[in-house]
Amino acid sequence: MGRASRPAEREGAHAVRRVKIAVTRGPTRSSTLAATRAGTLAVTLAVTLAVSFGAILTAGCAAPGMPPGGRLDRSPPRLLSVTPDTGAVNVRAREVLFRFDEVVSERPRGAQGLDQLIVVSPSDGPVNVDWRRDALAIRPRRSWRANTAYTVTILPGLSDLQGNATVGPLQTEFSTGSVIPRGAIRGVAFDWVAQRVASGARIEAMIGADTILKYLAAADTSGRFALANLPAGALLVRAYADQNGNRVLDGARESWDSATVALADSARRDFYLFAHDSAGPRPSNVTAVDSLTLRVKFDKPLDPSAPLAASQLVVRRAADSVRTPVRRVLRAAERDSLDAARTRAAADSAARADTTEAGRRARTRADSARAAAARDSIARAQMAALVAARDTVKREPPPAPARPAPLSEYVLELAAPLVSGTPMHLEVQDARGLSGASRTSQAVFVWRRPAVRDSTAAKAPEKKP
Repeated sequence: MGRASRPAEREGAHAVRRVKIAVTRGPTRSSTLAATRAGTLAVTLAVTLAVSFGAILTAGCAAPGMPPGGRLDRSPPRLLSVTPDTGAVNVRAREVLFRFDEVVSERPRGAQGLDQLIVVSPSDGPVNVDWRRDALAIRPRRSWRANTAYTVTILPGLSDLQGNATVGPLQTEFSTGSVIPRGAIRGVAFDWVAQRVASGARIEAMIGADTILKYLAAADTSGRFALANLPAGALLVRAYADQNGNRVLDGARESWDSATVALADSARRDFYLFAHDSAGPRPSNVTAVDSLTLRVKFDKPLDPSAPLAASQLVVRRAADSVRTPVRRVLRAAERDSLDAARTRAAADSAARADTTEAGRRARTRADSARAAAARDSIARAQMAALVAARDTVKREPPPAPARPAPLSEYVLELAAPLVSGTPMHLEVQDARGLSGASRTSQAVFVWRRPAVRDSTAAKAPEKKP
């Protein structure tokens, strides 16, 4: 009870005492009046206390909200229904409605807005996405085309208000005509230069001269894509890395690849994305490793099908144009591997030739380290095999590119040594880039003989004054 109810309690107690005194002394006029007043006050106080106590109990039992210790929501939004139904034909609906079991967030994971998660194929422009708490309504800004089969996809990342996001796409298909064609093009999008899959790459297919209506798809995290419900015929297919998310190919800055696919039923085509430059590669850095070796790095990769040859390279002195023939051209990675193998072989030979006690201990330590590494490798392989045997989920290995990696660095072996401190010119003729553009350019370099320090020279003793 609060302080405001204490006077009423005291008045009630006084009334009860007056009733007791009146009963003891006998009925008098004043005592009868006091008893009447006391009884009325006591009844009023009792009713007030009962109502207040009941209100407190009612408020405690009917308080809204989740009781403490409730279960956290860790599940992403679950799709309940799609209108029109998947596979429906002769559709006249104005919009496609995805309904979920909970309220979805207007800020999806990994995207700036809901419209970036929606892919309508084919499409002739942007689409409208209406957020309706537990539903998304999708429609083109113009209208659905007649006699056209559509695929509407919600990409992974749709989340609820707790941040639980979907990990797979949600998709439906329907037709405004009487049939849904079943032509499909599947493949993988690769980042050719980086030699990895291009996850999230945008795939477009256009029929004939119609470059407005585009069939669309997006590569998943493994780089795989599928263009579905395509009509038969020749299609121009293009894949590009939409780095700025504007759904338009910026050819000067974004990597892409394209091909013409003759589709009858289904086809497979992989795409190798790279930056298409109008100018061929040129040497950006030339380093003289020693008097017989040059390391040349280009500003952009060269076409692997047209690697550098010795006949394309001219090394000459800047003063009198006297040439130094190039004996061999190697890929930088290949030369580095050869150098590492030579270094290991030389170290092993030196260690075996050392017959001292220190050399014997060093060989013993090296042998022990190799044996331990071999045992560790075997143990890791056995553990991986056990994990794979217990894993009931089928895991498909990531795709690997079939094309060799483009090269941007080479090592040149010269037939004659360079002269220390002499400026030299390296001319590269017809170096061809990935887009087919060729270029002839040159670079200037100088080789300087390393200074030799005489470690055996003894210092002259200092004279004390």
